[in-house]
Amino acid sequence: MYYRLFQNQDKISRELIRSFADLPPDNYLQGTDRFRFRAFGQAEVKGDEVHWAESTTFFQETEINGYAGGMTRSFAPLPQPAQQFAEELVRDPRIRRVLRQEEFFIGCHQIRIVADDSFNGYPAPEGFHHDGFDYVAVTSIAHDNVSGGVSLVSVADSAEDDEIILDRALPPGETVLLDDRLVRHYVSPVTPKVPGTATRDVIVITFAVSEPFTRENAA
Repeated sequence: MYYRLFQNQDKISRELIRSFADLPPDNYLQGTDRFRFRAFGQAEVKGDEVHWAESTTFFQETEINGYAGGMTRSFAPLPQPAQQFAEELVRDPRIRRVLRQEEFFIGCHQIRIVADDSFNGYPAPEGFHHDGFDYVAVTSIAHDNVSGGVSLVSVADSAEDDEIILDRALPPGETVLLDDRLVRHYVSPVTPKVPGTATRDVIVITFAVSEPFTRENAA
């Protein structure tokens, strides 16, 4: 399996949609444009139990993330609606059938990408990449006035512009579950469809089924 698409509109609450407006800026962006806002949490999952950790710091090696790797980053903790969404998603039988595990670790990133008439928004400024985990689930929560923001998935051992196996702008409520060991993924830049502000809201959940979060393997 390279990827699977799921519909999860029923898991998206009004409170979750509203919570994106309160996300603080990502302070680890290069340049002066504040195009990304985010919160982060990590948890251990045992069956239906989800145990959230207090720490909201994580680290990626530069080999995984050439844009912001090599530093320990700290973000605001996930708000409760985002935690609730993540808990419902990781309990979903469709996810469990792919993982084939009842105990694993997750990282949950709540992200808003913003663009306006003066700057673009970059969901993946590092380009085609792995996240450094076993699986990654990206769920589109909402978007407004967006042009671009197209999810692209390529086979890991292919050139970046060869063997694209997914080329899709995820509609709200849709989840793409990726085998992070077999594919690389990317999202094209966001611009306003009509003059003004564009927003793209997603939740990204990483799955580590073999070992817990450490300084070396958190994303």
